[in-house]
Amino acid sequence: SITPVAQLKDYKAKSRREEILLHIEFPGYSKLATAYAIFDLIIIIISTIILVLESVEELKKYYLFEKTCYAVEVVVNIYFTVQTVILITVYPSRRLYFSSVTNWIDIISILPFYLKLIAKEYLNQVGGFRVLRLIRLLRILKLFRHSPGSQTMIHFLLTSIPEIVLLLLMWSIGVLMFGPLIYFVEHGHEPSGTSTTTATSSKFSSAFSGMWFCVVTIGTVGYGDMVPETESGKVLAAMYTIVNLTVMTIPISIIITKFNKSMKRLSS
Repeated sequence: SITPVAQLKDYKAKSRREEILLHIEFPGYSKLATAYAIFDLIIIIISTIILVLESVEELKKYYLFEKTCYAVEVVVNIYFTVQTVILITVYPSRRLYFSSVTNWIDIISILPFYLKLIAKEYLNQVGGFRVLRLIRLLRILKLFRHSPGSQTMIHFLLTSIPEIVLLLLMWSIGVLMFGPLIYFVEHGHEPSGTSTTTATSSKFSSAFSGMWFCVVTIGTVGYGDMVPETESGKVLAAMYTIVNLTVMTIPISIIITKFNKSMKRLSS
């Protein structure tokens, strides 16, 4: 397995395979590894830009644009295919390689290209090209490989699962409790600016709409698409905001404390 000391610049690889692996996996191993990481980032960014541009309908009218996008896609996929094959070859074991999430992302992100070559007509019939484009977005996650900070973040999230579950549980309880309450209070109320009152005149047409209001409220988004108009509805909304902010402060403070400890370990 790869030891943490492999990230140090003065570490000497024990074999040619390990040296190649360290140059690909650890940007801080040498100047060449840093240069390769920068090059890899550029390729990922170019691939993402092409994916975004392909969604612009106006550009699809130009023949040169489609040819350029296809040429870039071919080059990018060949590059990532070669990279994947090299990594499989130089890893200490196949089991270690396939136990890495980032390596699975590498494999899955190049699959759409080859699926298009093999089963293009079938994908056209079932509308599979949209799904393949979404899969290509996974390539952005390859950026985690070159960032020690992002790897620390992943480790932090994995070790903070109990606190995150507690946070989501408290948030869900508030949404499930206050959402239906706001709906029952507001349902049937005539919104401002309307001339008739019906049972469905309120924007809170169901308990789900009340839950949606709770989500955007506690998320401090405040779209303004629906707001309580009755006095009791406003009181409930205020109670929900105060109670949730107070209760969620506890798990959030625990998560922040653990995150600060993780960042201190990284800096040291």
